[in-house]
Amino acid sequence: MLGNAKSLIRLAMDPAFETRFSGPLEVQQEFKWRSGWGVLKANMLFVFNRIGNHKVESEPPFLLLIIEDCFVELGDDNQLGKEFTFKINFKTTRRVYVLGAESFKSLGKWVSLLTITPTEYIKITTQSFQAQIDEREANDEKKSS
Repeated sequence: MLGNAKSLIRLAMDPAFETRFSGPLEVQQEFKWRSGWGVLKANMLFVFNRIGNHKVESEPPFLLLIIEDCFVELGDDNQLGKEFTFKINFKTTRRVYVLGAESFKSLGKWVSLLTITPTEYIKITTQSFQAQIDEREANDEKKSS
């Protein structure tokens, strides 16, 4: 899915657009862990820089993942050297992102939400399209009467 970077950043920063979950996330980049603040909105996971337990508001996210055509699995803590890890595997590109949560509870929340995000997004999109179709049909009926 292609997107306009500036529009996506505005979306990430928009407090009116519902945040499904947010919290500290570690991202493995080149075998090192980078501290971040994850924000899940619709089917997009934004990861911002963070200071302490707060995201840096003035900067764009350093990672944006559109949660489509992928699956989520638990990571091997022994292999990765970090507890509470999970992976997002993209089927088409075969790209794998390794992330770490701050606790077991947080890990469960991230994994469960990221697992259902693609199907929920499809359901919401379908409902939106159906509402638009119904509205157009109603307008067409008014015009023909």
